[in-house]
Formats: sequence, structure tokens, C-alpha cells
Amino acid sequence: MKRSEISEREDYKEINKIELSRELTVIWAGMGILSLFVFGCFFKLVHTSITQNAGDFEGTPITILIAISTIVFTMLFHEFIHGIAVSMYGGKPRYGTGVAHYILPYLYTTTETIFRRNQFIVILIAPLIVISVLGVISMIAFPAIAHWFLIPLTMNAAGAIADLWMTFSLIRYPEHILLADDHSGLTIYGKSTDKVVNASPKGFISDFFIGFLIGVSSLIVLSAALPMILLALNVDSFVLGIGNSHFTFFEYSKGEEGFGISLKFLPILSFGGVMGLIYGLVRSGKPAKPERSINRPV
Repeated sequence: MKRSEISEREDYKEINKIELSRELTVIWAGMGILSLFVFGCFFKLVHTSITQNAGDFEGTPITILIAISTIVFTMLFHEFIHGIAVSMYGGKPRYGTGVAHYILPYLYTTTETIFRRNQFIVILIAPLIVISVLGVISMIAFPAIAHWFLIPLTMNAAGAIADLWMTFSLIRYPEHILLADDHSGLTIYGKSTDKVVNASPKGFISDFFIGFLIGVSSLIVLSAALPMILLALNVDSFVLGIGNSHFTFFEYSKGEEGFGISLKFLPILSFGGVMGLIYGLVRSGKPAKPERSINRPV
């Protein structure tokens, strides 16, 4: 379906518009940085479970050049997969580059074709799923060079954070909505009875801090309770997190005269950031308040 055909349908009208505002650009940039911790930790765990080694890099000009090349290739491949998904649903993809409000450089894939909600969600998340699956399979198939997949997989997943944000927002709309995309915004068409989702960046900020406090507080409380539990269970040593890494939150060891504990506050704060990111994503797309104009761009 083309944009011109929407105006001919009396049962559909524009009910919301999500524009790439300065606020949203800053939020997405911050989310991308935080998600590096999330996906970096995840793929590090996957790599370690497959190869049984840390997969550290030697910092040489050649390794840096290879890493940059793989990142660039992955970014281009990411957009190409978006384009394949667009073509799969009958659209003709167009590609380009931009810098949002002089803050966030980005690549984009867009089309004149209008899609239903589920089709658009597939287009959004296809690169994250396809590249992640191919990367993990490649780790299994080529364990000797598995560490080379860590950086591009992490960067691809972090780069898909805006796609995830949009997905969590759109999934709260009914399946019949129609979506028209361009590289700087998304127009949502629906029926007059459809509830509008509030995709305001300000809502994400407050939800982020709630998740951050929950994450940090839960680890501190857990760290306070664990020593007595581990002592009662006669546990000699215990690590919460990934041992011997930057992802170690808490360490416990029992000695002859008692026990010793160690709290790593930087990983705890990082974990709080991760929880804030997750909570903000899950809470994104709350129903808009009735008094707000449904046609007002967010």
C-alpha cells in the first residue's frame, strides 16, 4: 500500500506521529551507550561458554583496523537486512545516511510502502536477530577466531536499540494499524477507537531512573544478605557476576577466622544502568493520557 491510498480509506486516519526530535536523539544515544554493557556482557558469556577462554584482543594497528572494518561491514549488513525485509513485504527500500540534530550519525533504510504493525516489527528486528544468530553460529563453527565476532555483534545489537524501542512502543498498538516510515519519523494510521501510545522521551527518563534504583538497591540488599546465607551453607567461596572480569559485583571467601567480602561499585552502577535501560524499554509505549492531543508529534 502507498501513502496516497491511505487518504482514500475513510476508516483510517493519522492517530500519532513519532519524530526524531532532539530529546529522542539524546535518549537513543544514551540507550545505545548503556546497551553496550548489556550486549557486551551477553556475547562475552556466549563466547566464553563456547570457547572456554576470555577472548582478549592484542591492541595492534592490524587488530584495530580489522575491528573497525568488521564494524563498518556489520553496519552496512544491518541496513541491507532491513532492506531485504522491506522487499519481502512488497516494498522498495531506499538507503541513506544522516546526522540527527548534529548529535547522532546514523544509516537508514526507508520506503514509500506502508506496512501493518507485525510486518513493520519484523522489518525493525530482523537485523538484530539475523546477525546475532549468524554470529553465534560462526563462533561455534570457528572457535579459533570466535573473539573477532564479539565487537561487531555487540555494536550491531547496541545499534538496534532504537529498533527495539520502536518495537516495544508499536506492540502496544492493535495489529491493524498502518505505518508509514521515512528516515526522520514514523506516521501511525489507525481507527478512531484505537488508543494512542505515549512514546515521550521524558517518560523513558523517569522509567530509567526507577529501573536504575531498583537494580542498584537489589544488588546492595542481596550483597548484604548473601554472606550470612553462604556462611550458614558452609560455602568456601562465591562470586556474583562473571569471575575475574569487569562484570564481578560481589565476592565472598571464607577463612579460618570468619569471612571476607568485596563489593565492586562500578559494576553495580553499570548493572543499575542496564536495569534502567531494560525497564525503560519495557515501559516505553504507555497509553497516552486522554488530555493530550493524539496528533501532536512526540
